[in-house]
Amino acid sequence: MKMNTALEVTMVIVGLQVLVTPFPYLSGELPVMVFKDTNLQNQELVNENEAISNVGLDRRHYLKQGGDDAHLLKDHKRMSQFDLREEIGSNRMSRNVEVVKVSLDVRRIINVVDDCFLSFALDSFLMEPSVHWLKFNFSSPKIYTLLTAISPALLRVGGSPADWLFFNKPLDIISNLNLKPSAIVMTKLDITNLVGLTKSTGNRLLFDLNLQLRFGMQWNPTNAIELLEFCSEMGFGDNMDWELGNEPDAYSAAVQTTLTPERIGNDFVLLNSLLHLYPNMAESRIVGPDVVGTGAASSPGLKIIQGVANATGSFLEAITFHHYYFRGDTATIEDYLNPENFADLASSIQHVQNAIRNSKFPHLSLWLGETSDAWHSGTENVSDRFVSGFLWMDKLGLSAQMGVKVVVRQTLYGHYYSLLDVNMDPTPDFWLSWLHRLLVGNGVLSVHPSAGVNVSTPDTFRIYAHCTNTKSNMQYKKGSVTMFGLNMNPDAAVSILFTGSLAKEGVDVYLLEPDGPNGVLSKWVKLNGERLLMTSDLYMPGIYPKKLPPGSKVLLPPLTFAFFVFPDADIMICH
Repeated sequence: MKMNTALEVTMVIVGLQVLVTPFPYLSGELPVMVFKDTNLQNQELVNENEAISNVGLDRRHYLKQGGDDAHLLKDHKRMSQFDLREEIGSNRMSRNVEVVKVSLDVRRIINVVDDCFLSFALDSFLMEPSVHWLKFNFSSPKIYTLLTAISPALLRVGGSPADWLFFNKPLDIISNLNLKPSAIVMTKLDITNLVGLTKSTGNRLLFDLNLQLRFGMQWNPTNAIELLEFCSEMGFGDNMDWELGNEPDAYSAAVQTTLTPERIGNDFVLLNSLLHLYPNMAESRIVGPDVVGTGAASSPGLKIIQGVANATGSFLEAITFHHYYFRGDTATIEDYLNPENFADLASSIQHVQNAIRNSKFPHLSLWLGETSDAWHSGTENVSDRFVSGFLWMDKLGLSAQMGVKVVVRQTLYGHYYSLLDVNMDPTPDFWLSWLHRLLVGNGVLSVHPSAGVNVSTPDTFRIYAHCTNTKSNMQYKKGSVTMFGLNMNPDAAVSILFTGSLAKEGVDVYLLEPDGPNGVLSKWVKLNGERLLMTSDLYMPGIYPKKLPPGSKVLLPPLTFAFFVFPDADIMICH
C-alpha cells in the first residue's frame, strides 16, 4: 500500500472485517465513533483512534512532530483517547448496538419557551451567618464569565429559608425573638451584590419574599417595603422579578402559619399593589405560588395553585411549582438511572396544568420554579457527577415538550446538586446546561423515535427537538434544528437513523461522556473526546462539533448523552 505523507492509513480489525481508516489528527478532526454497516441489526463498533495502538505506533513520538503549539493540542487529544480506549477495553463501551429511527414533525411548533427557559437558583441559606456565602466570591472574574455564558437567565434567590429571611435587621434583635427556624438577615451589601451580578452578566434577579411575616392572618409587608425603598434609592428594579413564599403547601403548623389558598392569593394582590408604587419596578414580574406537592390529583398544592390563579390571573406572569424525583440522602446511583423514576415529572406537570385549566385564568403560563434531581440538597458524590445529567437533560426536554416556559435549577452553588462546586468550578451539569444554552432555541418541535426490532429497553433512550439557538456565538442560521438525546442503557449503544426531512442532512454532533476511571460517577466530562475545562477565569473553553456528512448514522454510546445540530435543515417553522 502506498502511504501518503499527508494522510496516515491504519487498519482496524472488526470481527473478520478489515476497515481502512485515516488517522484523524493531521486533518484536525476530532475523534468519532464509527461502525461498519454490514448488517443493520449487527452493527460493530470501532474507534478510529484505537487503530493507532493496534498497529503499534509510538503515539507520543508521532504527536511531537508538530512543534510546541501543535504538541500541546495534540498531546491533550492523545491523553483523551487513551482514556477512551481503556474504557472501551472494559465494559464502558459495548459492542451491542440497538437501532432507533427518529422522525421530526416539521408542521408546527408545539411550545415556545421563554428566553430565560434554563434558569438557576441561589438558596437563601447562603446568607446564614455560619455559612455567609461559603467561597462564593462576587468579585471573582470567574463567576462573571460563567454567568454571562449561561445568560439570559433568571437567578432565583429563594428556597425554604426565604420564609425566615429578613432584610437589613440587626441579627441580635431578630435572634432574641426566638423564631423557629432561626432567622436569616440579608444585608444591603447582599442585595447590592446580587443585583450587580445579575445586571452585569445579562441576567435577571428573581427574589422570593418572606410570606411568613404576618399581621394576624394577613401578610405584613413592612420589611418588603423597606427592601423596595432601598432598591428605589439605589436605582435597582429594571432586572428584578418577585415571588412571595416558598412551598406554602408544606408549611409546618408547629413552626409556621398555615395559609388557605384564598389567603395566599390575597397576599399576592397586596404585593402587586406595592410594586405599582415604585416606578423603577415597572418591568418587574410576579410569579408564584411555588408549591411542591403536585404528584397526586388531590394534592393540597394544586388547590393553592387554583386559588392563587383565581385571585391573581390578571397580573401574574406565571404559575410556579417545584419538582424533585426522590430524596437525596437516601438515593442511590441506581435511582438516577431507573427509567421508572423519570416518569414522575410528566404526571406532576399534567396535574398542575389541569389545576390551571380549572381556574378563572386557564391560559396562565407554567414555570418549573425550583427543581433538581433529589430534594434534601441532592445526593453526595452523585448529584454533582456525570450521572446526574441524565435526569437533568430529560427534565429540560420533557418540560419544554409539555408546555413549561421556564425551568429553574436548584442550585447554582452551595449544595450537592449545585452546578458549581464550592470553589466555583463547573460540575458536569453546568457543562450540559451551557451547551443547552448555546444550541437549543425557543421553538419546541415534536420528535418521534421508533424503536427497531433489536431494541429491548426503549425507555432507556430519550430524544427531544427544538429549533436551534441562532442568537448564540455558535452562529447557526435560521431554519436549523437541534436534537438532544440520552442513552441510559449500560450495555448497548444506540444507532440513531434520522428519517424524513433530516435523512439527507449533515449533522454536527456534540457527544458528552464521563472522563476518568470513575465512569458515570466522574466529576469530569468530555465533549467529543476533550475534557471540558476553564483554562482561564476570563474565558469559556472552545467547543467544536464532530461534523458528519449527509446520510450518516449517528452513534450514541452506552451511558452518554449528546446534542445533534442540523445546520442546513432549513425548516420553515424555525425561520
